[in-house]
Amino acid sequence: MTMFIIQSLLLMAIAYILGCIIGCVLHRMFAAPEKAAVAAAPIAAAAAVAPKVEPKPEPKPMPVAAPAPAPKPVAKPAPAPKPKAKVSKPKPKPAAPAQKDDLKRIKGIGPQNEGRLNNVGVTAFAQIAAWSAKDQREMGNRLAFPGRIEREEWVKQAKVLAKGGTTAFAKRVDKGEVDSSKGKAKAGDMGKKPSVMSKAPAGGGDNLTLIDGVGNALEKKLFALGIYKFDQIAKWTAANETWIGNEIGFPGRPERENWVAESKVLAKGGMTEHAKRVERGEITSSRKTKK
Repeated sequence: MTMFIIQSLLLMAIAYILGCIIGCVLHRMFAAPEKAAVAAAPIAAAAAVAPKVEPKPEPKPMPVAAPAPAPKPVAKPAPAPKPKAKVSKPKPKPAAPAQKDDLKRIKGIGPQNEGRLNNVGVTAFAQIAAWSAKDQREMGNRLAFPGRIEREEWVKQAKVLAKGGTTAFAKRVDKGEVDSSKGKAKAGDMGKKPSVMSKAPAGGGDNLTLIDGVGNALEKKLFALGIYKFDQIAKWTAANETWIGNEIGFPGRPERENWVAESKVLAKGGMTEHAKRVERGEITSSRKTKK
């Protein structure tokens, strides 16, 4: 009897376990479709509510217009010819008249200065009356007394005398009261022009300030006369020295300071004591040689 009860309990336990297993399997099988339906329901509802968006048609390409023809170039009018610049011609200096005035009637002009003026073509009061400030400076340097022409008012006196008038000094000369204005015009020895160069050499001129007595100012005057090289000066004669002295306004200076002798040394590449001092910078009126 006891065994029968035990067997019955075992069978019931087995049946219960099997029932549970079968129930779980059946529950899973039927519950999965329901969950899928519930999850899909909101999506379907949203799809039903959202408006349908129709695709926009692609825009038709705009027709491309043919390129406009390039404008024809407009011919520019020919520029008007520029007016020719007027070239002002220098006023000609009055030519020397056939007759000679007595220039000694001008205060400051004695026989020697009258001769020197005649030698360069100045023979009349009218010529001196026409001198500009520049002419007076140049002639003053040439006659070796710069500033004297302006101080003694040669031009002012000459303007009066050229018109036939007279001055207090001219009256004294006419009466024979001025000894320095007596006698005939004599120019003295004006010398002879040396050989000169028409323009500066390609390499430039020599440093003429190495010559004793030639500073920067005199070097410019020599350059203006066409004297650029030591070997030019080395060939001067006594007459050439006289001419140069008169032209630069310092008669006798080239001879006194031995320009020719010094130039002979410098032309050969040698140095004098004066040249050495110049190169050491001891003489402010001269310049060192550029190397």
